[in-house]
Amino acid sequence: MYHPFFQFFLPRVGQAALAVVLYLNFLQMPPLEWLAPWPLLYYGLPLLLVALLGWLARDPLGLGIVLVGYLTALYCAGNLAGFAARLLGGPVWQLWRALWLDGLTPWLLTALIWWRGRHRALHLCTTRYRLTTEKPLPGGKLTIVQVSDVHPNPAAAMHSGRIPELRAKIEACRPDLLVFTGDIFDEYTEPEEFAAFCALFGQLQAPLGKYYVLGNHDLFHHWREPSFDRAALEQAMAKAGVRILEDTDVLVQGVRIVGRKDYLYTGGRRFTAAELQPEGPDDHYTVWLDHEPRDFKNAAAAGADLILSGHTHGGQVWPAGAVGMAARNERNYGAKRVGARCTAIVSGGTGTWGYRFRTQGKTELVCVTVETRR
Repeated sequence: MYHPFFQFFLPRVGQAALAVVLYLNFLQMPPLEWLAPWPLLYYGLPLLLVALLGWLARDPLGLGIVLVGYLTALYCAGNLAGFAARLLGGPVWQLWRALWLDGLTPWLLTALIWWRGRHRALHLCTTRYRLTTEKPLPGGKLTIVQVSDVHPNPAAAMHSGRIPELRAKIEACRPDLLVFTGDIFDEYTEPEEFAAFCALFGQLQAPLGKYYVLGNHDLFHHWREPSFDRAALEQAMAKAGVRILEDTDVLVQGVRIVGRKDYLYTGGRRFTAAELQPEGPDDHYTVWLDHEPRDFKNAAAAGADLILSGHTHGGQVWPAGAVGMAARNERNYGAKRVGARCTAIVSGGTGTWGYRFRTQGKTELVCVTVETRR
């Protein structure tokens, strides 16, 4: 699914470049002056430290390379600021030297970023949106809870130990409709985690039903084979009362729920929006589920009143996540008006991918309340 150039070669080139930058900066740290009489130690110890950081950053998709990336970026920014301060001279140069702490400052800031990123990843919040429509709704009001991008894994933000918290937050919203917008599981979800979350989904109640569209990771087998296959997923969801929608729709009490196949997982081989809803907009309030935030205009033209997506994690790791997602998707996070009557909402994810770390976006449930205008 990912080209080897982007998956393996490019990260290795990046790691080599980071190593050179770090090594040159470590050589300038004042404590090394004491080792100047011993060239082997003077040049060898920074090399040993770079090797240790390289080992920590060995996984192109791991937290180690993220933290080493931040450390390197801080050193690069500091080098530029230090060069400018030296040109200005006088008090500016003296102030910069005090702030730079002889090269210790990037380490302190990286530690602060790690602490803040971990806290942000683990803080599960409920983000609420209030919308109105001219279309009739059951009882004049509809509450939708969106769960997206859970990625359950003991090393990630969401795991089976947090199920009581997740359940309480979902039930507090009192959903009429519960939707799962992809990447609920991934290739690193172990059997125990899979079973625990399927059991949770079976316990949750929603009068208008529970619906699930697959994401690019739910049945992903590129990094490694998942612990479950399509048959196991379908059986578990059926047992939990969750209906999987793949390029199809269902009409419940006047509310239409449309579920699309994931664009990335299928390589774009899915129905167009017009093929899904050939009659176009009608009097039924239409909730459109699409894992990736793309094709908004066509979905709205086909009759979508509310589009719910995930996939982006709100960027998760800034700035790489923001840049990477912006290149492929129409929105990174939050609500966007599409045309005269459609709203698209992109969730930051109910978990995190890969590790407990987030410097962008929210770990959240999305609760949307729609009311009929009188």
